[in-house]
Amino acid sequence: MSSSLPMGTYKTESMTAGWLSTIIGHGTRKYKNDDIIIAFIGRTGTGKSQVIDTLTGQQGRRAKESLRSVTKDLEASRILDHATYGSRIVVVDTPGFDDSSRSDEQILNLIGKWLKNTYKKEILLSGIVYVHPITDERMSGAPQKNLSVFKELTGPGSAKNVLLATTMWDKLIDSDDGDYRENRLKVDYWKGMIEEGAAVERFLNTSTSAWSIVDNIVNRHNQQKATLLFQEERVDQQKRFEETSARKAIYRNPGPSVDRKSRDGATVQQSA
Repeated sequence: MSSSLPMGTYKTESMTAGWLSTIIGHGTRKYKNDDIIIAFIGRTGTGKSQVIDTLTGQQGRRAKESLRSVTKDLEASRILDHATYGSRIVVVDTPGFDDSSRSDEQILNLIGKWLKNTYKKEILLSGIVYVHPITDERMSGAPQKNLSVFKELTGPGSAKNVLLATTMWDKLIDSDDGDYRENRLKVDYWKGMIEEGAAVERFLNTSTSAWSIVDNIVNRHNQQKATLLFQEERVDQQKRFEETSARKAIYRNPGPSVDRKSRDGATVQQSA
């Protein structure tokens, strides 16, 4: 059986790595049961777009150092004619949290609508990658809040489909600092998810490390797909967006991108 993925199609021009990616925006596109859909989630400026640009063989196409999110809407890319996976890989770049132009609630609502709509069409994710820059010296404020939102978005039941990816290793002066920070993340902040089945990978700005992320997701759980907690709450339990665990997590320990209007529900339109 095939479903209709709520995305439209735009060809890219680059064929740098020997395969061509198809950019999928709004509209519809046929989806096959054996497609491997991987979503990338994280704060603005963490390197999500860089990982995806590398996977699609178009390094630097969108990824630039900026305080504003490169991805304004969800953007998915189907990677065509890969030597191992053929045309089955679809990578989804999501707007970054902690964005200077939109609140975290607006970002979550946008991502949530896509997750709800795809789930209703029986389209499930194979993997969810949480991207974290190793250059962050401490986990406080926005980074800690966004991790909490991610945990509540995915839920413990989908941990085996979660991959925690660290980026920006090339920006470290001392690699030992990176090893120390990575270990702290594993022990102090990611321990619960790792114990539940989440994996950890380093993205080193190379095609090899980018595809290691994909290989890990595909091989680790025999391609069993994930139902996220957010999807269960919105569709199966018919909860309103404001009642979801992920939305509540935004205000449990508010960071700088939370404003009073969003807190009162005035700036975010209820999801369909």
